[in-house]
Amino acid sequence: MKTNKKSIALAVAAIAACGAAMAQTSPVRPSYTYPATPQGEGPAAVQLGGSPLYATPWVYAGFGNDSNVLFTDGNELDSAYQIYSAGVSLDARDANSVFMMSLLGSHGRYNDSEADNYTDSSARASYDLAFTSRSFLRASWDYMRGHDPRGTTDRGIGDRPDKYFVSTPGLMYSYGAPTAPGRMEFWASRAVKRYLNNRDVTEGSDRNTKDYGGAFYWRVMPKTQLLVEARGTDLRYQMEDSPLSGREARYYAGVTWDATASTSGTIKVGRLEKRFRSDLPAFKGGSWEAMVSWLPRSYSRLDIYSSRQPIESTGFGNFILSDASGIIWTHGWTSFLTTEANARIQKDKYKGFDRKDDITGFGLKANYKFRRWMTLGAEYQHYERDSDLQGYDYDKNLWLISATFTM
Repeated sequence: MKTNKKSIALAVAAIAACGAAMAQTSPVRPSYTYPATPQGEGPAAVQLGGSPLYATPWVYAGFGNDSNVLFTDGNELDSAYQIYSAGVSLDARDANSVFMMSLLGSHGRYNDSEADNYTDSSARASYDLAFTSRSFLRASWDYMRGHDPRGTTDRGIGDRPDKYFVSTPGLMYSYGAPTAPGRMEFWASRAVKRYLNNRDVTEGSDRNTKDYGGAFYWRVMPKTQLLVEARGTDLRYQMEDSPLSGREARYYAGVTWDATASTSGTIKVGRLEKRFRSDLPAFKGGSWEAMVSWLPRSYSRLDIYSSRQPIESTGFGNFILSDASGIIWTHGWTSFLTTEANARIQKDKYKGFDRKDDITGFGLKANYKFRRWMTLGAEYQHYERDSDLQGYDYDKNLWLISATFTM
């Protein structure tokens, strides 16, 4: 039983563009994988003239209701909202290289809160080059113009959402065939983040972030590898007197496996160190990343994830130490009906400030493939924050129905 996974993914991507709290991303840095050849499922691609480029366009429309637009404790602003998105993915291949690019634009509109309307966009490109059967290089560039919805940061609720852009070029090199006894990876990227409005409160969040690291994978069974990994992050805030500039280091050891007894996953445990260039106290402690998938049936999948990571401060404390765990169950009831149930627990501890938050969320999504080129969706999400700092609790309910159109 097969589902139109790409159509569903497009709808989920468009929903994520609205900036809802607790957007789910994988907590595990993925290992390098050479782009697979499309299998012919999903939206149709169109060749651009006689060029090697194939384009897959799509459009999306969603209509819903947000019970607490501003994430406030009491006096909630309730509003209907709409999301309109359009995008295209490009793909070009030859025997030894793959070029991929995606463009996305999204506009959100709130019926009862015009100040929270937004227009976001993103562009992502990557070029993979196979020098030999065991030597691979990926060059990538991500660019995004986005926003922080009002109430999602500790800067306070201004007149408009905080708008920003992030530009991130990166390189990754992998040496070792996918089935080799050993494999090495090295990567580096540099993200430039700049805020574009509300400069009286956002100037202090402008920063450059360099990420770099390496990993070694050692195959101990046909589909199981042990790994060691070291990652570094250099954070430089652009405000000269900012005390938050510094460095982070992570050291992990773990295991990764693929399709062993219907499961696959990666589990890493290790150490996190965060040091500041100012006289703020350093942090040293445990850290982990884990993602495990179980497929009891070919049409049913259970994903469980957990991580501990630092989050940059937006007003309170030196940084936030965040522990997040969750579960996602995706089930294909028929070839055209798929559902997803999810739940998440997050505990945020503010370092250098007396505050702890417990954040929980759960939801249910359904996607109905009405036609090959049209997928209808419905979603409900509930979020709740319990903070020991007075005035920072909230409850939020989101309802959404949607339609995604492809070629």
